[in-house]
Amino acid sequence: MKKRIIAFIMIGVLCLGLLSGCGKDSPTGGESKEGKEDKTKKEQVFSFSTLDEPTGLNPMLNTTEPDYSVQRLFLEGLISYVSGEDGNAVVKPGIAEDWNVSDDGTVYTFKIREDAIWNDDVPVTADDFVYTFKMMATSEIGSTNAWLFDDIIFNFTEAHYDEGKKPEDIGVKAIDEKTIEFTLTKPCAYFVQLLDRAKPVREDKYEEWGEEYGSSKDKIITNGIFKIEEWQPNVQMIFVKNDKYWDAENVKLGKINRYIVEEPAASIQSFLTEKTDVVGTSDPDWQGEIEQLGDKFEKIEVVENNPEFYGFNCSNKYFKNPKIRLAFSMAIDREKYNEELNHGASIPIYSLIPEVINCGEKLYTDLIEEDMDILKSLQKEHKDPKKLLIEGLKEEGLDPDPSKMEIRYATRGTAEYSKKSAEWLLQEWKEKLGVNITIDMMEWNIMWDKVEEGDYDICTAGWTPDYNDPNALLDIYDPVKGYFDSAKSGWDGEDADKYHELLEKASTSNDDKERAELFFEAEKLLVGTGVIAPTYCGKSTAYLAKHVKNYYICPNAGVDYTKIYIE
Repeated sequence: MKKRIIAFIMIGVLCLGLLSGCGKDSPTGGESKEGKEDKTKKEQVFSFSTLDEPTGLNPMLNTTEPDYSVQRLFLEGLISYVSGEDGNAVVKPGIAEDWNVSDDGTVYTFKIREDAIWNDDVPVTADDFVYTFKMMATSEIGSTNAWLFDDIIFNFTEAHYDEGKKPEDIGVKAIDEKTIEFTLTKPCAYFVQLLDRAKPVREDKYEEWGEEYGSSKDKIITNGIFKIEEWQPNVQMIFVKNDKYWDAENVKLGKINRYIVEEPAASIQSFLTEKTDVVGTSDPDWQGEIEQLGDKFEKIEVVENNPEFYGFNCSNKYFKNPKIRLAFSMAIDREKYNEELNHGASIPIYSLIPEVINCGEKLYTDLIEEDMDILKSLQKEHKDPKKLLIEGLKEEGLDPDPSKMEIRYATRGTAEYSKKSAEWLLQEWKEKLGVNITIDMMEWNIMWDKVEEGDYDICTAGWTPDYNDPNALLDIYDPVKGYFDSAKSGWDGEDADKYHELLEKASTSNDDKERAELFFEAEKLLVGTGVIAPTYCGKSTAYLAKHVKNYYICPNAGVDYTKIYIE
């Protein structure tokens, strides 16, 4: 349970700090040896702003999205998972120059670069990463992202939760000074990308500084692209190029300014006065003002990877029937929802997995040859959702009059959007199904407590995947071990058992095509029997100053700062 609560905290913080930016030092000119202007010889300073202050610099304990986005500037793991030019996420060699995988997919061996060093000139070794993973698996440490490796690294779960194994027993060992080996419990197609979340700590400094590790720029040992020059909490962080970084000669940026700007209007005004490099806004008025200066800025739109959906309590006397659940799901006009509530800033969805999620090296959607809009197909088959609802009521021996149903809908918050969307939904279901729904307005933490207890009829839900794979979303409804397990969702029986079996089979496959097909069969059960009603994925809009080059963003990975330069 502990690991899933942490995941929700990461999700909430991530949503607060999306794509805002401000502040940039003025560029100066430069000439190449040939006498022509060298575009990368301008002053290489990139600046942005965010709403969120990092909670700390300790990669063991500070792993919210603002923490991680800062740490990836000055710490590098075995690999880097970054946004590529085509808008997809890519795995790049990091501290490890290469790696190989055993034929059965359970043993990974990484070779660490000879020229990788810490900022005090001490070489980076395999033992640094062995120590890091042992600390993550030590329950007393309380590592907040250790759960990512539960049930993946051999003996990790048993050590992490004190279930008969010690941190020394986990499947991580140094073969020699520059070679580290991981042994997994079973094949894991996304294991390498997870390593991006495992930023290293060094034993001598971690033991020396103890609880103060990461509390200031002087209490952190680093090995990344930049080093921390200044940290004024809740004001700014300044990073400068780390000349000791193994690939420093190819890093063009010399400085990054990260400002805390709590007011979106202030961020945008700085951008409009050309003191900014990038800014994000969903406000149509601000967008219009920025787009009037379109010759100076590039508009970037990104479909997000976190689907929103409604969850039905399948132990409820009504929602234990798939026809009743589906009637409620199919009665939602997702296109109208997008226009009237989200003002076009979202993508209506008719299945769970967003179009931007990968399955291996390819997009999940590219590996499935069937129509993936599960609910659209069902809507064609059942043109009158009220008729389907009445059929379900009769099957359960209940009053077939929908107006007599007693259903409570729990909101995820009490803000204006939660109120408007709840009222919109009530009206939609009343018009299409003839039902009268009672809205229970409650704060998000209260709603999750209700879900935890199974005390709800319909809840507002959503999920941000912790890694780029369909399993990251489908696994949350695994009836045996998912966050919404049978105790919370009420989903059990033949369909639920088959769903679990499909996910288990996908977890042991090394074939991406086979995994995708198994995942899609699972989606058909989850969405096609109305356990959940997917509604939309967000769509973020950012504006980038045209003098910034090679700045790529995608929803599944971070910015690759080694590529950016100022023209």
